[in-house]
Amino acid sequence: MATRQKRLGFGLIVLSLATGLTAGAAELGRNTAPPTINNTRSPMAAELGPATGLQLALVAPAQVFPENYAVSGLRLNLLYGRNRALRGLDLGLVNAVSGGVQGAQLGLGNLAGDLAGLQLGFYNEAAASEMGCCQIGAINFLRGDGSQGAMFGIFNLADNLSGFQLGLVNICNTLDGLQVGLINIISQSDVLIFCPIVNAQF
Repeated sequence: MATRQKRLGFGLIVLSLATGLTAGAAELGRNTAPPTINNTRSPMAAELGPATGLQLALVAPAQVFPENYAVSGLRLNLLYGRNRALRGLDLGLVNAVSGGVQGAQLGLGNLAGDLAGLQLGFYNEAAASEMGCCQIGAINFLRGDGSQGAMFGIFNLADNLSGFQLGLVNICNTLDGLQVGLINIISQSDVLIFCPIVNAQF
């Protein structure tokens, strides 16, 4: 009888501990915040927020992680993928990042916010490039004031550029650098607005 009571008491203790651990684990799961990556060396953002190391997308929003996630690693877009920020490598048909990109985008079409790195594709567009970039494609657009970079393509268009344009048609508002192409236009130049072959302003 005493042995049975001891076994019963021991069983109740084990059951109580197991229940407590299970409840604690559930509570821990509910309180676990999504992983974040900090970006202190870039003007793109102080914190990139919820992040994933790998992203797979068919056509956004049909992708593993939602658009409000950042990608710190590799993103594969079968047709079209879209995320808030990217640090790493972007591969796919159409790659879209609404915020900052640190790394490389390789695809038919590449879209970025603040680009620090490389875009290689038929169509490349970035809202700005404060840290410097390189665009290689048939059509390249680089917006923003104080953008820095090099553009290689058939048609290159920049707002205010510090860098280099090489293509058949090169157009920018202001330039601190060099244009080489058939048609070169610096719309707010103090010297030559239009000059074939080579145009420059420093």
